Amino acid sequence: MNIFSHNYTVAAALTLPILTCVAPAETDPLISNAQALVQRVTPKYAGRVQFRIAPGTPTTIEGKGRYILISAPNIRECIRGYGYYLRHVAKVHFSWNGDNSTGAEFIVPTRKITVPEALPFNYAYNYCTLSYTTAAWDKKRWSRELDLMALNGVRYVLVTSGLEKVWQEFLSELDYPADKIRRFIPNPFYAAWWNMGNLEGEGGPVSQTLIDSEAQLGRFIVNRLKSLGMEPVLQGYVGFLPHDFPQAGINGKLLAQGRWCGYVRPCVLQPTSPAFKHIAELWYKHLHKVYGTTAAAYGGDLFHEGGRKGNTDLREAARCVQQAMQKAAPGSKWLLQAWGHNPDKNLLNGTDPQHTVILALQKDLTPKAQINFNYAGRPFVWCELSNFGGKHGMFGGMDVIENLTKDRTQAIGIGMISEGLETSPFFYELVWTRMNSREKIDRERYIQRYTQSRYGSSDKHLHMALQLLAKEIYTPDKRREGSLENIMCARPSLTARKASTWAAPEMYYQPKSIEVAARLYLKAALKNGSQLANRPTFRHDLADLCRQVLADRARAQLPKCKQAFDRRDIDAFRRESQSFLQLIRDCAAIQATSEYFLLGRFIDGARGRGTTEADKDAMEKALRRLITTWRPDIGELNDYSHRQFSEMLQYYYLPRWECFFATRLQELSGQSTNDDEVIRGVTENNGEAVEHITIRNRSIEAIEKGFIHADIPLKRSPEGDIIQLAKKILR
Repeated sequence: MNIFSHNYTVAAALTLPILTCVAPAETDPLISNAQALVQRVTPKYAGRVQFRIAPGTPTTIEGKGRYILISAPNIRECIRGYGYYLRHVAKVHFSWNGDNSTGAEFIVPTRKITVPEALPFNYAYNYCTLSYTTAAWDKKRWSRELDLMALNGVRYVLVTSGLEKVWQEFLSELDYPADKIRRFIPNPFYAAWWNMGNLEGEGGPVSQTLIDSEAQLGRFIVNRLKSLGMEPVLQGYVGFLPHDFPQAGINGKLLAQGRWCGYVRPCVLQPTSPAFKHIAELWYKHLHKVYGTTAAAYGGDLFHEGGRKGNTDLREAARCVQQAMQKAAPGSKWLLQAWGHNPDKNLLNGTDPQHTVILALQKDLTPKAQINFNYAGRPFVWCELSNFGGKHGMFGGMDVIENLTKDRTQAIGIGMISEGLETSPFFYELVWTRMNSREKIDRERYIQRYTQSRYGSSDKHLHMALQLLAKEIYTPDKRREGSLENIMCARPSLTARKASTWAAPEMYYQPKSIEVAARLYLKAALKNGSQLANRPTFRHDLADLCRQVLADRARAQLPKCKQAFDRRDIDAFRRESQSFLQLIRDCAAIQATSEYFLLGRFIDGARGRGTTEADKDAMEKALRRLITTWRPDIGELNDYSHRQFSEMLQYYYLPRWECFFATRLQELSGQSTNDDEVIRGVTENNGEAVEHITIRNRSIEAIEKGFIHADIPLKRSPEGDIIQLAKKILR
């Protein structure tokens, strides 16, 4: 059965006032939690949705007079059933990039609907996601996120907020000095790579108020997950200790892990050491104390991205890690990331198949992507990895997700594990759909449902545009690390083809297709008037399309600048470079029309995570550095997490290019510039060696490093008319 095969008859189509849902005293607390979710996400439906837990039965939706009743075997399935109702019956759409819910109607189906089965182990979040995207989120923002995860059928969710407190108490009991503990703990925007054993202390030292605040947030997330029937994935112990932990103070071998992208890594206590069992017990004691619970699943990877195993017997090491985990939480599962060379086959063979799950991270999203895997017989979750660094850019793998049926993949679940979120709603909605279906997804029906729920419209121009985008930019023909990067965000060079070190520079789609899609969106808006223009979902998506159009034009314009420079034609170079700069200005104006492309909104979130002015400043500084130079010096991580926020384009990328073109004009005029130094190098990360060229320009470096503290105008709400701007650039 295909999940789109239902035909609904409207028995009641009412626009309802906001109602208050008060659960009777005898109501099951779990049912009350589901009703509270209804109140939060669709307040006008509150009081009209009933839930019933019926073990051993399928999840169903049926009309009961003016109400709907959702029956399911557990509370998680009840909430997933409501998510199915919202998407397929009420045509409500929620996303990271705007919602379409205010105009949706409450519809009571006239016949019982059986909700298709979800895969049993749907999973959310990469460690990197929790720094690149969520480090700026407070409890309110997390509450919304977890509600959407529950509605979309996610069962397991990685939680790392609060590990700062765990490490503080754990290391204190090991008599590691308090001042060194503070230097070991990084800012939350860098905590992902700390938790993976790649670095220490970046963005720190952090204050006690921030450590305590993160612990409170972590416990809130865990409690909310459990209240909605989901499972938190906590950090297991795999042997990490500070790199300078005294060898004399521990009965075991400490393995130095060298460096990762210039950072000193934490060392690893060899899991086969006599002390490991006791140290792991201490870790789990403090972990469970901070979060107030044990967990059904734990993360943690040994020798991640180039870690050094020394003479470790990996099979025995895995056994020791898992024994400690099972003692702390009997029956729990160890979640191992399959990425590059990890996990080593010998390590896999040492794990217990009954208590191990592999997260198979996949950046190959081509139609011919490998899907079936063999991890020594251990069950695995197929995890999309479509975004690297949280950068903006339209990307995904429509074909591979549509055809990712259970029979084809043998996976026990689907993982949404991009490094950054809040992009490409068209693709991620397909990921949610896949989590909730075991059958092949029909593209035409998916697009039909998507346009109706996201835009409240079935306009044929929108359908045509999405067909084109699905065929072109959302179906890469080669394995690559995410989207084609916008060279406006690249470190200035006349031969720039990408912004970050590991990205693929080759264009894999027809740029004309993006322009055609943007014109179709504009036609739909002009045809339907304010109906579309007033929807934040449509405004965001049209801005994203126009951004992509301008990015593609910049890629075609830069060679014209180079040609003029090579001819030493000053007038032509001045004219062509000004055209390139104008594209950046136009892009900044386009991005300003959507709240989801505003740096001010992101910075406000980061500052809001601090309780003191010093904490607020530290969070903002860490955020600004992460999305620009990444680390204090300029190197291979520069621009890895670049963002196409309006203010970034106007006050960061534009000044870099202006400075660069001014220097080139000086050269053409015969003036000495002595400002550039070309540095060539090869960077290896996770088994992939990439040659890169860095042009060290003192003036540009001053812009980059100065941006961390630059006082620039920040936008908190949209500016400009996307319809008029789109007409201007597409005419």
